[in-house]
Amino acid sequence: MNDLEKAIEIYNKRVAENPKYPQEVIDEWREDMPEQFRDYIFKTEYGCHITSRDFYDEAVSLLEWANGKGKGAKWSVEDIKAVSGIDFDTKDYYELDFAYVMNMLWSDYCDIFTEPIYYVKMSKNYLEDNDYMGDASERAYKNAKKRIKYFKENE
Repeated sequence: MNDLEKAIEIYNKRVAENPKYPQEVIDEWREDMPEQFRDYIFKTEYGCHITSRDFYDEAVSLLEWANGKGKGAKWSVEDIKAVSGIDFDTKDYYELDFAYVMNMLWSDYCDIFTEPIYYVKMSKNYLEDNDYMGDASERAYKNAKKRIKYFKENE
């Protein structure tokens, strides 16, 4: 029996003994691991999207520009919304998803071209890619999660 199977067995036993046990677990989880709790709640409520400004700011802060002339966000979320002209209420992704992708692409390709409109178009294609294996609108969230995890593990 692996650790997960053992944990599930213990959990099921505790639930049988105490029907309030699931709520107690959630309450303790919320207190002991607030970031993981927040991420889980946001993911179940909104899907795999960047909905928290704190999460966005952390992920963007880890971007290093390919031209060696900076790091972090090139453009603010507000500037990106203005230049993109996108009505995010009609999209499967959120403005923070789009802003993260646009800044991520800038960090990777800023030594190739500098016109913001190219980054708008590339970001839109990235988040609306029809042949992406999975939900393309969730790519920003998944990429940001991986980036944060990588940097925490390799500090």
